[in-house]
Amino acid sequence: MKKLLFVINPKAGQKKRKNYAVGVVDIFEAAGYQVGIKYTKKRHDATGLVAKYGNRVDLIVCMGGDGTLNEVIEGMLKSHVATPLGYIPAGSTNDFANSLGLSSDPIEQAKNIVSKDARLLDMGCFNGRYFVYTASAGAFTKTSYSTPQKLKNKLGHAAYIFAGAKEIFRIKPLHLKIELENKTMEGEYVFAAINNATKVGGIMKIDKDLVKFNDGVFELLLIDFPKNPLEFMKTVNKLFRQDFTGKIQLMHISKARITNCNDIDWSLDGEEEKGREVVEFHVVQDAIRFIY
Repeated sequence: MKKLLFVINPKAGQKKRKNYAVGVVDIFEAAGYQVGIKYTKKRHDATGLVAKYGNRVDLIVCMGGDGTLNEVIEGMLKSHVATPLGYIPAGSTNDFANSLGLSSDPIEQAKNIVSKDARLLDMGCFNGRYFVYTASAGAFTKTSYSTPQKLKNKLGHAAYIFAGAKEIFRIKPLHLKIELENKTMEGEYVFAAINNATKVGGIMKIDKDLVKFNDGVFELLLIDFPKNPLEFMKTVNKLFRQDFTGKIQLMHISKARITNCNDIDWSLDGEEEKGREVVEFHVVQDAIRFIY
């Protein structure tokens, strides 16, 4: 009988979703899998579980938020686990799941996992730490990891907006030097992000025609620091309209070297990453086999 490792974060997103676990397991068992369930209890548990058991099973499935998925993939890549991965989104924003068009219904998504084939998917590497879909710094970034989990569970996307609004009057410019393969840029930015998703932060959207998930490139989004609050609001409005011109830049990159960022904290898939003087980024093409 085929074996399946089912990693569940019971604290992610709407807690009521953990009640779907029994129904999800029934679907996996009906598809011929012997299911081993592991619940995470603290940060990095998912990484350790996948590293320990990932190569002993035929399929890995995780249920949780973007942070849980990040930990699972970190465990897979660092421990050279080539087992296919399925994901049941149960977090507060589920940006990456939305980008891939995954079902938000756990039962429906479980059926999709056992009926679809795995496809190759790119990952990002940020100073040796892997991330799934976004590495960001600047405005609203801290809210992804500083907003209390209870507030995220209760309000979802709105929690980020409420918490992020407090940052508007404390925003400091990001003075960055960014070296790409074909050019170097230096300036002051209010937001910088390296993405492989059509939705970031539960708010910002990028047209699906501009994003491919296994093309060897991620999208670099840069927003110039505004001169005043009115300019900031105009820029935000352009961002919502996906108008990537003027003070908003969007470009495809496969690697980058970013300097002057020792005092800048980053967010990797919603998890905190402390600032360093130099950030080295590159795409890990066809990193894992993912069911979507």
